[in-house]
Amino acid sequence: MFDNITFTKARTTMPLTSRMVSEQTYKKPDYSGEENRENLSNSEFVLSGGVDAFRRPPITDYALENLFYLQAFNIFHYEKGSFTRRQNVHSYLILYTYDGEGKLEYREKTFFLKKGDGVLIDCMEPHYYEATQNWDVAVFHFNGPFAEHMYEEYIATGNMIFHEGADERFHRNLEQILTIYSSPSVQRDLRASHAIEGMVLYLIVKNSNFNISRGDVPEAIQRVIVYMENHYTEDVSLDKMAEMISTSKYHFSKEFKRYTGFSPHDYLIRMRIDQAKLLLKTTSMPANKIAHSVGIHDINNFNYLFKKRVGKTPIQYRKSPDVIL
Repeated sequence: MFDNITFTKARTTMPLTSRMVSEQTYKKPDYSGEENRENLSNSEFVLSGGVDAFRRPPITDYALENLFYLQAFNIFHYEKGSFTRRQNVHSYLILYTYDGEGKLEYREKTFFLKKGDGVLIDCMEPHYYEATQNWDVAVFHFNGPFAEHMYEEYIATGNMIFHEGADERFHRNLEQILTIYSSPSVQRDLRASHAIEGMVLYLIVKNSNFNISRGDVPEAIQRVIVYMENHYTEDVSLDKMAEMISTSKYHFSKEFKRYTGFSPHDYLIRMRIDQAKLLLKTTSMPANKIAHSVGIHDINNFNYLFKKRVGKTPIQYRKSPDVIL
């Protein structure tokens, strides 16, 4: 694991607490400047154990303003009882458990993270995580102009927790990001941005698919989903979908969101936008024709819906080097 990545390894000889970090540390200039100072000044922690710390290279001002970028990556080997309490930090955080168990308190809910469990949270919101037993956990902080949008897409799946083995795609994406930052290159920030965006998008898609593939999704809801997938280019009304399973629009909408994490309308729009992204990248069709082909017949509405969900206009997306997953 991470065979070609260089880490700085350290262990505590006694518990390290936030009270031990002096005000001078907050002001100390280093390669990540404001990010470290904001994190330290808005965190309370007690840490025991070891850490494998990745030293991120300097990030260009252009990347900080326009791209996804890594803020920090560490693998902590927490001893039981270690904890971090934090809020008001401009960062998005992925926690991924390699071994042991940790507890996360977030949005008034408690989650227990066991081997292979991961989660994506917004560090502006109050959160608390603690090693309920010895806990080996990856801590990946990132940000970027569209990070909030990606986070909202992740939350909209209805699943806070994702699960992957350490030999699966999430970990390969993570290793790719660290490899990019470890290799000097003129395009390093751009390549890293694409890799981070791809990793988060993968988690969004993974959690979305998990919602609609579970065996406990009622057959009636599955039947409507199949119908939507086959007829998304047509005028698919809420009335029509509710009629298919002989129920009211209200009950259908409530049940659909319960099992998929989306309203029927939002699910349909996401399908249309995903198909539009594919056509923009793989054909030379004008955007207005693509809009019609995916079932959105008002080009202004298409442009609005596309930018709201993708963060770019259709033309900007077509010209961008973004990768479709």
